[in-house]
Amino acid sequence: MTKKLTQRYLIIETTIRTFLIATVISLVLTSLVVSVGLFSSGKSATVKMVDSLQDTFVHVTPNTDAWVATAKQGPSTSYVQIDVAKTATTRASVFESTGTTSFLQKSQQSLGKIVRYVHGDGLYFYETRHTQKATYHVWLKIDYLLNELAIILITVLAALLFSALLGVVLIGRTSRRISQPLVALTDAVTSRTANLKTANDALPVPKSPAEVEALAQRFNQLLRALNDELLQEQRFVSDASHELRTPLSVIRGYVMLLKRRGKDHPELFDEAVNFLDSETQRLTHLVESLLTITRNEKLNLALTPVNVAELFSDVLPQYGATLTQTLDVAIDPAVTVRADADSLKQIVLALIENASKYSPAESTISVSAKQEPIGSTLQVRDTGVGIPDDEKAKIFDRFYRVDEARSSEIPGTGLGLAIVSQLAALNHATIAVTDNQPQGTVFTLTFPAL
Repeated sequence: MTKKLTQRYLIIETTIRTFLIATVISLVLTSLVVSVGLFSSGKSATVKMVDSLQDTFVHVTPNTDAWVATAKQGPSTSYVQIDVAKTATTRASVFESTGTTSFLQKSQQSLGKIVRYVHGDGLYFYETRHTQKATYHVWLKIDYLLNELAIILITVLAALLFSALLGVVLIGRTSRRISQPLVALTDAVTSRTANLKTANDALPVPKSPAEVEALAQRFNQLLRALNDELLQEQRFVSDASHELRTPLSVIRGYVMLLKRRGKDHPELFDEAVNFLDSETQRLTHLVESLLTITRNEKLNLALTPVNVAELFSDVLPQYGATLTQTLDVAIDPAVTVRADADSLKQIVLALIENASKYSPAESTISVSAKQEPIGSTLQVRDTGVGIPDDEKAKIFDRFYRVDEARSSEIPGTGLGLAIVSQLAALNHATIAVTDNQPQGTVFTLTFPAL
């Protein structure tokens, strides 16, 4: 199984690799620069030696003793040969520094114009110069330059390694400080996962680094949303169970009554059948509403431009004929919204039905639609009992009904407005509830501008 690498390990590993690459590059560049410098210095030293030898040639023979006494390079690192030319008073001669005779007996190989390799003795700078008096040959050993180069490289390497070690220590401490908030966040998640009682607690939010702080805040937002959704689902299951239990209890009660007394009291059959039919219809309507809510959660509507006046031209008059209230329709013919036609019908009819339940008979329910600067609005207005301000935010919750004691007398499941809210969101519309003046409620459906 592949071992998972921590952020701290990756930071330290990357830092070490970076330092190693930087060290190699620095050594290579330092070697090149120093080598060029030392090479130039060695070449210059060789030329100066020849100049010094030429300056000592003040008489008929060169003063090599004076050169040995003043030169920086002694006979152990340099060799000199001077071929003195023949003159009218002197004959040709050769002067050599100490050890030059045995040195010249060794095999030499030219490695360029100024460098020669002497077998068994190493590398030398070589300089020759011809004048009227003599020809000068100088060999200067390169070993001292290589030693200087080695000392410089070792110093640079030691400095780089020390810097790398110090950098790794500092990066390690920094990475630990960076990783600690993530580790704490992970531990908090693990703790809440292991203990469901604390699963709803917010995760700790570190002050730094900013990225981890933002991550923790987003996690907490996600947890709150998930917890709210979970609580809503739990409440939905509880409310659904309660709503289903009521008609089932009534049905069960009448079945038991018919079992005990049906044979002796045949007149109970008509009453029981009527109640069973009523409760069965209520149960069917409740199950259909629950299925509708469940389907809507996975529904994806295809929205198209819909002319509101044309859509409701036949539907509203027919539906209004079934109401005990008067349905007043005032829809601007120019209003067109982007929506799903069937779900838009369902929304408006559900709002009218809700208004009818809570409005007195022979009152007026108004349906209007008009174009606004922000888009198109569609309103359903009634003159019923109204909704208290502290209840307005809850009426779209599932199974929520205003004034439970009075609502028990009004048919319904408490799911109608929840379905309306679902369908409005699927149509990319917003729904709001406000007070109607002087009495009643206004539901406003707002669609974005086309």
